[in-house]
Amino acid sequence: MPTLLKSMFSLLFSAAILLVGHGLQLTIVPLYAISLGWEADLIGYIGSSYFLGFVLGCLTVPRLVARVGHIRVFTVLIALFTSSLLFIGLVDNFVLWLVARCLIGWGIAGIYMVIESWLNDKTSVEYRGSVLSVYTVISLSAICVGQLLVGFDLGYAGLFMLAAALLVLGIVPVGLTRRAAPQPIPAVSFSFRRLFAVSQVAMVGAFFGGLVTGGFWALGPVIADANQLSAGQVGVFMAVTILGGTALQLPVGRLSDRIDRRYVITGLAVVAVLTSITAITLDSRTPEVIYVTMFLLGGLSFPLYSLCLAHANDNTDLSIMEVGSGVLMMNSVGSILGPLIVSFLLGYTHMALFVVSGVALSILACWTLYRIRFHDVAREHYEPFVSMRSTTQEVVEMGLESEESEEPSDMKVQTINTDESLNKS
Repeated sequence: MPTLLKSMFSLLFSAAILLVGHGLQLTIVPLYAISLGWEADLIGYIGSSYFLGFVLGCLTVPRLVARVGHIRVFTVLIALFTSSLLFIGLVDNFVLWLVARCLIGWGIAGIYMVIESWLNDKTSVEYRGSVLSVYTVISLSAICVGQLLVGFDLGYAGLFMLAAALLVLGIVPVGLTRRAAPQPIPAVSFSFRRLFAVSQVAMVGAFFGGLVTGGFWALGPVIADANQLSAGQVGVFMAVTILGGTALQLPVGRLSDRIDRRYVITGLAVVAVLTSITAITLDSRTPEVIYVTMFLLGGLSFPLYSLCLAHANDNTDLSIMEVGSGVLMMNSVGSILGPLIVSFLLGYTHMALFVVSGVALSILACWTLYRIRFHDVAREHYEPFVSMRSTTQEVVEMGLESEESEEPSDMKVQTINTDESLNKS
């Protein structure tokens, strides 16, 4: 394992540098929009534009990689990402920001795909789970560090330049690597209808989970500002939410390996609703109280994507790539709509994110309980839970195939009756 990680050092180092810059720009763009006096609904549209670009990137980048290769695409995407970010810092036109933010989303989706494809291709099956864990820790830690850089007294121009410098520096380790590039990235392929028929809980859960987390990623700084946090405290606000999501991923995942995952999804949704109600009732603008409630909200909402993905794979013989792509796209659709809804409600209350979380996750809890009541699951294709971020379908394949390799082949069910598998979860 140490030798394997050493061979991937340049790729992981590039990812770390890039994601520090990415984490920084996630926060400074909406903060800069606030400083320009823009309304929350306009910032919400800009956030949705980012997630729309992300979806388009997942759908189109594999074709580019197949045409010109990983390293060229990686370099072009970072150049596009960096120039779009700097353009936002230079121009205060809403329409141009929409375009630039969409290009940033497209670029980061492609960057994730290239990195994860490389990790997947160069790691043997038995080590993929370990490498995925290392990659997840590095990526989340880097994004957290990026959030904290917001507290540096550099002014917006300085912070934009710092984020751009980190993005460009991220090219260097990969650009100098002597490792051969991996095979082309498989194109996204799925059917919403088939996946919804196979696992309604997973698709509904992925959508509402994306609704909540998308609202946070796009408008977290705006929400923090509405709660009267300073610029330095905004970075802490974002970081504690991410840390909460990281801390609870593994415990809830292991619990879902032992009982029906739908009970775990319901439990997370119910506790998140109670947390939201508590936050709204307290209506406290004390930083410590806000940090605690956001830590809990992150811890309860971030694991939903991985749980829904695992639940969907438990109950179908569709390919890992098809299931992973469909759940990812459903999560992304929720992420596009989340900022629009949260930004609209911010015009009425600074507790908009908690209102959206309470309503969305109440619907998820009720729907999941209904499915538990009327539809049993046999988990014919059960795989242990794998903690992963909602980046691209490559990381899904990497994580789930690593778990498949750990089970004897004679213990795995290879086929199921398609008619019996529909509408069972």
